[in-house]
Amino acid sequence: MRKATLLCCAIVVACAGAKTASTSVPKAPVPLSEYFEVRRYGALSIDVTFSHDDKLVAFQSDAGGRLDLWVKPLGGGASRQVTHVEGFIGRFAFSPASDVLAYEADVGGDELPHLFLTDSHGSDPRDITADYPKGRRTQFIEWAPDGKTFLYLSTLRDEKLLDLYEYDLESGRSQRLWLASGALSFAAADREHRRFALVETLSDANTNVWLVERGQEQPVLLTPHQGDVLYTPYDFTADGKLLYASDEAGEFTGLYAMDVAAKKSSALARPAWDIDWAAESMRHRYRGMVVNEDGTDRLSVQDLSSGKEVRLPAAPLRGGWLPSTFSPGERYLGVFLSTDATPRTPYALDLSTGEAVKLDEPLPASLRGRPMAVGESVRISSFDEKPVPAFVYRPQGTPLGAVILVHGGPTAQARRAFSQFTQYLVSKRYAVVVPNVRGSTGFGKSWTRLDNMDLGGGPLKDVVACKWWLVANASVPDDRVAVMGGSYGGYMALAAEAFAPDEFAANVDLFGISDFKTLMESFPPYWSAVASSLYKKFGDPTNPRDSQYQHDRSPLFFVDRMTRPLFVAQGDHDARVRKDQSDRIVEALRNKRVPVEYLVLENEGHGFSRTDSALRTYQAADAFLDRYLLGGLAGAR
Repeated sequence: MRKATLLCCAIVVACAGAKTASTSVPKAPVPLSEYFEVRRYGALSIDVTFSHDDKLVAFQSDAGGRLDLWVKPLGGGASRQVTHVEGFIGRFAFSPASDVLAYEADVGGDELPHLFLTDSHGSDPRDITADYPKGRRTQFIEWAPDGKTFLYLSTLRDEKLLDLYEYDLESGRSQRLWLASGALSFAAADREHRRFALVETLSDANTNVWLVERGQEQPVLLTPHQGDVLYTPYDFTADGKLLYASDEAGEFTGLYAMDVAAKKSSALARPAWDIDWAAESMRHRYRGMVVNEDGTDRLSVQDLSSGKEVRLPAAPLRGGWLPSTFSPGERYLGVFLSTDATPRTPYALDLSTGEAVKLDEPLPASLRGRPMAVGESVRISSFDEKPVPAFVYRPQGTPLGAVILVHGGPTAQARRAFSQFTQYLVSKRYAVVVPNVRGSTGFGKSWTRLDNMDLGGGPLKDVVACKWWLVANASVPDDRVAVMGGSYGGYMALAAEAFAPDEFAANVDLFGISDFKTLMESFPPYWSAVASSLYKKFGDPTNPRDSQYQHDRSPLFFVDRMTRPLFVAQGDHDARVRKDQSDRIVEALRNKRVPVEYLVLENEGHGFSRTDSALRTYQAADAFLDRYLLGGLAGAR
């Protein structure tokens, strides 16, 4: 087990700012360590891939202590580990024609993945990008149907631009198919890999779709429009139409098919929620679609030959099916059960029989059969009377305290999804609220745009409204509420510390942002195509007009206001929110003698590639919350 570095300014219960030790702090029925025996199935990507003969399935699992690829026979039998990486695995897929498995993996979470080839036994993994200069990255896209080639993206030419390449398996050589430029990035390809859809990111609310033909240098604009409209390409149909989602007709994204020659589109589905995914199987027998209904994935599959809906098994436990890929033989669709009542679990949906084949058991024996908290979907009135969508998890009996968990992003969404730490906290009689503050996706484009150039403003007021809703509706003591989150959620914990210093008892920041300007100046170079989207939220560091906003919304510059205890965790290899973002605010709080605890995770990036890193972080956060919310230590962690 690799070590983590714990740096703290106030680690004992008797330190300044802590409540008096109390025997009222409950002991969890099941130790936190047991919750981290729950298996994880991905971090940077969630995929299921099938072998060329539909007999094997591969997925990520941390059953070996960290996230690696495992292969399992679909007809029954044990899973076997086939990779042993030293960082995060990204995209991966079996060849549709032979026993070859392609995958991308980085080292220590540096987000500079290389591309590897192996097989279903994990034989002799070969890095096909081993000769890349330091600082370059690759991203696997997809195999050609004949399995002779596959597409991938690479910054080999320019570390800021992800060009499109095709790798030939027989020759071992790559051919560049498209040179990236400006705000254009690859989005989708047809089956013959002759046509490619590109996205131009104008802002987080405005995009365009371009089409480039193989061999052409200049793409063609498919979506001329006025005002802010989002276009998201998903796939190409058998007759060459482009499947895409767009919010051009209202608040939510519908699904459309475009005749790219005529640039004419027809609506295929316009539900009262967002379309989050659409794809067709390899030979276009099936088309799948997902509607994001209040944070739950509603999957449907259509048989294109008959036009009829395929009967799918109902997702158990009020959950939904989160799709990955169709199998090469078009018999199966790989999915994950996504619900808050059980961990995300890989399945293969047999489209011929309607059976859901469970691929792995995520729960340890100690948690099987144990009742889990199910989120109550609520709307919480904020400072301006706008309703904040949220999931509320209530314990048995009156809550002793509460935690408000804010998602990352900020342009993202908290879904109805299982959280080990949420379930553990609820078992100890904490209430937990998971809000979708303004700026979140999934609740209409107007809601998503409300946080533009207002981070730390309206969204933080939404969090404060969640606190007072807990006090009024869940009998939570108003001096026993904490804000917690990772990445942007970590920023919100720091913002609560700086801009709402009297509202919360303590705050927990996991690799959060303390300084907008240096964040924007140091983001990974390969994010340049989406820079305009980031600037809408965080400000442009090259624009003098944004400098005051960046200063005024960066918690680092308001340490003088901070008095509440703070816990900070940070990966030392984080390429997105660099360690300096945490170092500086921790040092400033130490100098001010504010209780602060700092956990630095060695050889970790933006998140947890190793199970022991996640457990160590949440054990420390658990002790911190007990100390400053409930006044003592629970034990049995």
